[in-house]
Amino acid sequence: MKKSISILFLFYVVFCHAQIQDSIAVSTQSFQISNGVTYTYQKPKFLDIFKNIPNDLVALGNFTIQKENLKWDAIVLGSTIALLPVDQNIVDESQRIGNRIGGWDESSTYKRVFGIEMFPTSTSSAVYFIGTGNTTLLLSGFFYAVGKIGPDDYRALNTSSELVEVLLSVGVATQTIKRITGRQSPIATTQDGGVWQPFPSFSAFAGNTPNYDAMPSGHMATYMATITVIAQNYPELKWIRPVGYSVGAALAFNMMSGQVHWASDYPLGILIGYVIGKNAADRRITKSTKVSHLVPNQTKYKTSYSYNRFNDINVIGMTITF
Repeated sequence: MKKSISILFLFYVVFCHAQIQDSIAVSTQSFQISNGVTYTYQKPKFLDIFKNIPNDLVALGNFTIQKENLKWDAIVLGSTIALLPVDQNIVDESQRIGNRIGGWDESSTYKRVFGIEMFPTSTSSAVYFIGTGNTTLLLSGFFYAVGKIGPDDYRALNTSSELVEVLLSVGVATQTIKRITGRQSPIATTQDGGVWQPFPSFSAFAGNTPNYDAMPSGHMATYMATITVIAQNYPELKWIRPVGYSVGAALAFNMMSGQVHWASDYPLGILIGYVIGKNAADRRITKSTKVSHLVPNQTKYKTSYSYNRFNDINVIGMTITF
């Protein structure tokens, strides 16, 4: 999988971003999001993808220590602790359900094209593919193509750039934590819930990766960052989050039924993906809100009433003056 991601990334760099040069003069485009809300973007620079990775990691660290975010830290920690004792039961039940559905409990396999795993061979493989870096790169290429069709679309181009950025940032964050926690994946477990072997050596990790890389879920973090970047840039498309989160739930089930992850691997992965995705997108968006000052409606006509008698009949009259 790492080979296919690196090859696709090279393809992306050479063909998709070859025309974005740092020497291009900075200009901006504005997009009307809703009544009174405008997003303004600068033309993206290719090197910003790499320059912003440290900023993404710092933003993630700052998020976890800010007072207003402590509730989210507590939710992630609390849900992780609550899931740990039942992890094995959840994985076993997911396998049973996956077997009844048919094929969801099997290892994901793909047909290779030029050595790249490109075409899923089953529904389970297709769902698992969604959480890989390849999907994020393909979506980045899609937004790049949208941005270059006709006049440049800076919103689409920035979305494309951000997707590659978060893929790399999430990779750094999750791989660092995986090498600290050293938790066994379900497929390699030697006891219920997996053994924790903190700080495995680089050779041990590389030689038997499933024995150490369960916590947190890099697939879930990557997927959440991808959905968050797209949703932050296109808030008017209300269906992105509900559809995206529903697909994310299917991905979570797939990885448990296929013995890739424990349920408790997900809360931290979701937090990492969301925070990195949101910060990467918001960093490139300048939001402006135009508040309309409502002027009371002024009457354009005057009305007066009169009371008279005509042939012993009471008559009420109304005069309208324009």
